[in-house]
Amino acid sequence: MVDTPLAGACGLYCGACPIYRMYKDRDTERLEQAAREVFHCQPEEIRCEGCRGSLDHHWSPDCRFLACTRERSVTFCYECVDFPCGDLSAFSADRSDVPLSNLRRLAEVGLGVWLAEQDARYRCPACGKPVDIYSETCRACGADLPKRRTQIGADSR
Repeated sequence: MVDTPLAGACGLYCGACPIYRMYKDRDTERLEQAAREVFHCQPEEIRCEGCRGSLDHHWSPDCRFLACTRERSVTFCYECVDFPCGDLSAFSADRSDVPLSNLRRLAEVGLGVWLAEQDARYRCPACGKPVDIYSETCRACGADLPKRRTQIGADSR
């Protein structure tokens, strides 16, 4: 079963987000460290159910892309007549053009296939547990992970 809230309006895959992963995996050590060193908040304030999830459990409820897609009555930026807009292009450029690549792939294969590709891409090859984009080793089994610095379709692994 693929979790649809994990598809960001901007093309990012939330299942590989460190904030989402530490929250969903209940990784107390990482939550406490992130709260103390990065976000300067209480660990229980770090929570996210994915970009298309409930806004009260959304790390960035004021996301400009989420607001824009709602305003324009589309689900994803690629469905907009102005795709790709300047804001999205700049956002994507700062992220190795992963968002635009992901949105194009999403438009090509559809939500279910794209989410399944992303879910498979961000799993430990040794134990099958989900991992975040920046992890070098699996937190569940300790296995070394392949480099996953991009979030694009399965055809470009």
